[in-house]
Amino acid sequence: MIWQEVKLYLLGASSVGAEMLAAELLRLGVAGWQQQSAQELRAYLQDENSPFDYATAELRQAAAEADDTVVFTLYLADDEQGKQILAALRRLAAEPAALGLQELRVQVNRRSSEEWEDNWKQYYKPFKVGGRLVVCPSWEEYAPQAGELLLRIEPGGSFGTGQHQTTRLCLELLESCLAEQPAGAKLLDLGCGTGILSIGGLLLGAGSAVAVDIEEHSAHAAAENAALNGLPPERYQTFWGNILADEQLLARLRACAGSSGYDIIVVNIVADVIIAMSPLFGGLLAGQGQVICSGIIANRRDEVLQAMQAQGLRLQAERQDGGWCSMLFAL
Repeated sequence: MIWQEVKLYLLGASSVGAEMLAAELLRLGVAGWQQQSAQELRAYLQDENSPFDYATAELRQAAAEADDTVVFTLYLADDEQGKQILAALRRLAAEPAALGLQELRVQVNRRSSEEWEDNWKQYYKPFKVGGRLVVCPSWEEYAPQAGELLLRIEPGGSFGTGQHQTTRLCLELLESCLAEQPAGAKLLDLGCGTGILSIGGLLLGAGSAVAVDIEEHSAHAAAENAALNGLPPERYQTFWGNILADEQLLARLRACAGSSGYDIIVVNIVADVIIAMSPLFGGLLAGQGQVICSGIIANRRDEVLQAMQAQGLRLQAERQDGGWCSMLFAL
């Protein structure tokens, strides 16, 4: 399907001007858009309470240097209705004062939905992680070599293709953990996304896995990927919900592990969530259980370390790559 990508540049904008333009878009029948403002980003980055783990020095510098133009990005179908809306926006840009705006510029590009639906797949090829796993997208063919374990993944809109450093570092630590665990280890995957970590854990020798995500579609994607890899439901269970707020979900996770608890917990999210979850790990782990934390930018490493140590967990190993950190803890 062909779409018209429309960018509206509101120059010299005030918050009132942006609100007026937003109201006009709604009046014209535009259901949604993306709104970007350097002013809003600067305020967000300066707020100490903002849970923004990825605020790099480069991003802060770019936000500081950007002007106060507000950019609205919206997509209109290439049909009669879309053309009418675009014509109305061009009329508004010609006489912005009619809406109380200082200056409005319109930029239009024709886009095919195929650009963002499937084109990225050409860059997702099989690749090896650690000593044995080969991560392979579901649409690619790959013949495993001697000693290799094939992990097939259909992303389905969820995080966890294995390409990001956080996932790769986590899988490498998980492989080393399972090499030392007795057969039948129980694995808990918190923030499972596609399920790549827990499915990889089962292929590497874990006996059973439970995968949890706050998003329902991710839990479904993980279950489908488990089936894609030939894992039966009795070895792989999925749940969705927020374990920080849902006591019933937390109780179900404990019940899945039985009285002995989980041998390994993997949590690849962000530092703030890992810190918030840290008091729960002890009650979910077996006596000699381990926790692998990933998704941590390097400058948040010490905060996570302190939170985990405060819960009686000892740092056993860690790996870093590209400014990201993964750590292995044990009771």
